[in-house]
Amino acid sequence: MAGRLIEVFLPSERLELARSSVSGLMITSIWTEKLSETHSQLHILTDSSSSEKVTQALSATLEDTLDDIHIVCLPVEASLPAGDSSSGVISIEELKQDVTEMVSPTAATWILTLLSAVVAAAGLYRNSVTILVGAMVIAPLLGPSVGLALGMVHLDFKLLGFSAREMVLRSIIAFLFAFVLGYFITADPSLAEIASRTAVSPSDMILAFASGAAGAIALCTAAPSALIGVMVAVALMPPLVTGGLLLGGGNAGWTGALSLFAVNLLCIVISGMAVFLIRRLRLASS
Repeated sequence: MAGRLIEVFLPSERLELARSSVSGLMITSIWTEKLSETHSQLHILTDSSSSEKVTQALSATLEDTLDDIHIVCLPVEASLPAGDSSSGVISIEELKQDVTEMVSPTAATWILTLLSAVVAAAGLYRNSVTILVGAMVIAPLLGPSVGLALGMVHLDFKLLGFSAREMVLRSIIAFLFAFVLGYFITADPSLAEIASRTAVSPSDMILAFASGAAGAIALCTAAPSALIGVMVAVALMPPLVTGGLLLGGGNAGWTGALSLFAVNLLCIVISGMAVFLIRRLRLASS
């Protein structure tokens, strides 16, 4: 079972109120612990699909004293007895935390972006799909793209700002590298892997829509994001690097490549928003 242990640190006089607020929800186990003369701890074991409802109920009931209350949600690898299998859906708090970590501005993510651009450029020069797939596995643009979608749906302007900043920064890193490389080593625009990324086609848009939806679903269900990142990278990194290579070499095809990148990014964000919105409506109606 994909479980969650919710720890609530609160004043002792609010303990029973907090406990009663979640009594009607799907809870595996609940117990209390006295921490001091004035404060107690409430332990709630539930599955991942119910954790958001539990935290929402606690926040709504204790909103007048939230300054003196701390709610922590921890993943549970296993518990006995095992209980029924859960749907694997994670809470909005966990979802935002996961995406926030993916868009954190660190030297490691910028280096990975550069390495992804290096591998993508090698694949384009050699006209090799296999090498391009290697660049897609790194998937540095997955976090910012789904972060934009999640931030817009939940009106989280802080997350939206972080995601937009990282999308711009990581795109600039990849594009500038490709531009400099293309200036010194001219890319052949007739190569199939380059030529196919210099114009927008309906199939590219379908791929981008599917990629955005898959990335959002993977995050909502706590599925491994590495393979989903490949789909998102397929739509973003190759056309971005293609645009840089062609512009550096003075080829007019760079405008088509950047147009493809922009259209694909828009499609990914829109489809991601649709998934997050459906998820939000389903939780609200249940």
